[in-house]
Amino acid sequence: MKKILLLVLLALLAAPVWAAGPTRDDDDKDPSIRRGIRRLHPERERAKAMKKLQEQLSHKAEPKEDPWDTSDEVWGTVDVPRTAVLIDSSAVVGHYRDDVDAINAGRASGRPSVMATHRMVWRDEPVTARVDELMPLFTIDDRGDCFSRYADNGTTSNEVFFAFALNDSNEVAGPLRLCVHYCADSPLNYDQVTFNIDGFDYLFYPSNPQAGAVGDGRYWEMSDDELHPSYRDLIYALAHSHWVIVKLTGRNGVTHARMLSDGQRDDFANTLALFRLLGGEL
Repeated sequence: MKKILLLVLLALLAAPVWAAGPTRDDDDKDPSIRRGIRRLHPERERAKAMKKLQEQLSHKAEPKEDPWDTSDEVWGTVDVPRTAVLIDSSAVVGHYRDDVDAINAGRASGRPSVMATHRMVWRDEPVTARVDELMPLFTIDDRGDCFSRYADNGTTSNEVFFAFALNDSNEVAGPLRLCVHYCADSPLNYDQVTFNIDGFDYLFYPSNPQAGAVGDGRYWEMSDDELHPSYRDLIYALAHSHWVIVKLTGRNGVTHARMLSDGQRDDFANTLALFRLLGGEL
């Protein structure tokens, strides 16, 4: 009898728990309750996506401590000019000023002039600038190398510029050279340089890049190569460019890219002109 009373008491105590138990999904007749939250509020997901996109665009526009764009995309996220901007022709010396004036005339007329229609090739044009105009724009180091006074030739710089050697009489004593300097927070070991000039690619292969560490978590790499006649199209294009993106490709396939400044592009034009005026040949 006691056992029977005990079983009845346990059954009475357990009954409220069963009644309060969860309802099975199969018995749920309201389909809206069984839908996921994302289906109920798709506008929330759209808002999240838009917020994420805005954050990405905002981050892209922020200046980065690393001067090189390290995106894995083909050209990274370097912004290519989309609108035509007038160039100050006084910034360029000699006959290159005529080219700038022509560019400005085309841009002022509303015709697109940022993307070139033809790949530039070497043209043996006369140089009308004077040596006395150009020399104040250059420096000559202890080794006799002549290059733009605005170019930083140190290991912590990020530069791409022309240089050539002079003798004691300020006559050209060596070929035109291309110097590439890379300094960032990660080593690259680049063995290929690609110049995208006005929308067309020109490839350059440095012969023996040097590398080292700065000491504050940054790494430097640089190359200094003679420009043989096979690179005459590249030389001409750099000296006549409207915009240039330079991309360094490492041995492991990683690419770093950046856009050259207007001043760097002017240096190419003026260095080529001075090189030729002082007797240099390509």
